[in-house]
Amino acid sequence: MSSARPGPVVAGFSGTPGSRQALRWACREAAVRRRELHLVRAFSTPLEELTRIHFPAEPVDFGLLHADVEHEVSGTVAECARDWPELTITGESRLGHPALVLREAAEDGDLLVLGPAQHGRLHHCLLGSTSDELLRGSAVPVVFARGTEWAERHRVVVGVDGSRISARAVGFAFDHAARHGAELVAALAWDELPRDAIAPARWSLDWTDVTRGCERQLAESLAGWQEQYPDVPVRHEVTTTELPAELLLRHAREAGLVVVGRHGRFLMHAAMVGSTGRAVAHRAPCPVAVVP
Repeated sequence: MSSARPGPVVAGFSGTPGSRQALRWACREAAVRRRELHLVRAFSTPLEELTRIHFPAEPVDFGLLHADVEHEVSGTVAECARDWPELTITGESRLGHPALVLREAAEDGDLLVLGPAQHGRLHHCLLGSTSDELLRGSAVPVVFARGTEWAERHRVVVGVDGSRISARAVGFAFDHAARHGAELVAALAWDELPRDAIAPARWSLDWTDVTRGCERQLAESLAGWQEQYPDVPVRHEVTTTELPAELLLRHAREAGLVVVGRHGRFLMHAAMVGSTGRAVAHRAPCPVAVVP
């Protein structure tokens, strides 16, 4: 944080069971980080929900709807305060597209916590989702918190590829592991061969050299952080047989948190095909932090 006063943990809340589970994760994380928790309930007009047109929130008054949402937020804040009396918890409701509202609310925050997307497949294909918009555009780390077993899993998994954004993800993962007394698994999947519609010719590669190169890259990516967090136990894993998303999703079955960078080294591939971060955030059974 650039400001002297640390920002809050911001939690997007929609009233769904998934968002309530995510709110539990946000409360716990705010307590561990010694931050305030700020709950934000965004609600949009029906036309805005079904189109990409984002309306300004200030001049519109929806009266009873807004009052009902305010009541829901107040009740949720009171419920969280009973369960987490050590936390300072605030809440607000805003009219507007959820992605825009939450991105603005989290600008000065420590991180943004969301529950899993609830829309059906057709809605997602046509319009995308709030989670996708925030994954692409948030200035702070976004945690997609799902599941209920994360509290018992003392393992953080981070995807490493040697990029600058990957380095920030590694730093986030070390910090989280240190705060929670967790083991860190640093995983690197070698993903250099082109993927064309036509299967490529047989590649003549020295796989021993490839593996050693990956191990060096992984060690170099972790070196400075291991010195900064000497008490965090670290386990390395390198693979040349799995895609990055496959590797991380395999580890996610036993992890309390998976950490990925928003983009890896190949930005065009990420934009056209779908990034590892997006795949893991949507499919992992545990919370996933996507670091910008």
